[in-house]
Amino acid sequence: MTIDQRGGIAIAEIVLYFPILILSIFLVVRHGATRKAGWIFFAILSIVRITGGITHVLWEQNPTNTSLQTIFSIMESAGLSPLLMATLAFLSIVGQYTLENHPAMSTRTFRLLHLLGTVAIVLAIIGGTNISSAKSQSDLNTAATLRHAGSLLFLAFFALIAALTAFCWLQRDQILKYRRKLLLAILASLPFLLVRILYSVLSAFAPLPFAFDSAEHMVPVVSNSPLKQFSSTSGSWAIYLVMSVLAEYAVVLIYTFAGVRLPLKQDLADYQKAGMHMRTMSEEALTEHAGARPYDSAYAQPYSQPYSQPYSR
Repeated sequence: MTIDQRGGIAIAEIVLYFPILILSIFLVVRHGATRKAGWIFFAILSIVRITGGITHVLWEQNPTNTSLQTIFSIMESAGLSPLLMATLAFLSIVGQYTLENHPAMSTRTFRLLHLLGTVAIVLAIIGGTNISSAKSQSDLNTAATLRHAGSLLFLAFFALIAALTAFCWLQRDQILKYRRKLLLAILASLPFLLVRILYSVLSAFAPLPFAFDSAEHMVPVVSNSPLKQFSSTSGSWAIYLVMSVLAEYAVVLIYTFAGVRLPLKQDLADYQKAGMHMRTMSEEALTEHAGARPYDSAYAQPYSQPYSQPYSR
């Protein structure tokens, strides 16, 4: 069995993402399986990466199998979406109980951003699938356009997530203790996410290694474009390793470490205690403002008989 550098990277991803899959299942059980919790996206990412790695290795053993090539190409495009969706979910957790009434952190804002991410991944998958199944140059051009649009939407999605992160950082004094630490994890992951996004965009705009002639026969194409190094199938394996695989895995490690270490549920207990304390202080302030002593049973006197002493000057 002959494996090239890309195949070796695929095997490494299979090995690396199996423990992440197990750990993400633990985090889903610990924090919840809802989309808002965010951890479910790491289970999805792990499955995507393991599936992509397996199909890539199988394709190297049978390069004429276009179905395998289509599957691992789709998996390559689909892996970015869970990372961004998880980051968006974590931002909503950061603002829980404190910032969620602000328009920038409202449910509507997160729904619109989630819709943007969904459109981006749909375009990227359709574009990648259609490139593999193209029968003419027109089909190829249309598929490439869809792929370009998907990558640019991912870039816009990341920019909006970064803007929300900056907003939360400016309001960090209002954020609950452990959610502030989750915000730090998001901040630490953003540079790696940016590198991963840039690779995705450059890869989408990289020249394809084939085209169709006037008779609609597929022909190989040799390009001198500097972007050819970023091709997800025929580009530099070293660039792919650093900008895609390692950058992505760094984000995964940062988030999973935060998920294991941070007792986010403790924030709710602290918030409820703080709320009860504030209510007590407010009640005392109101009674003092009204000129009355807060009720204390030690000062209560039972009612026995009417006051009958005559008024005297």
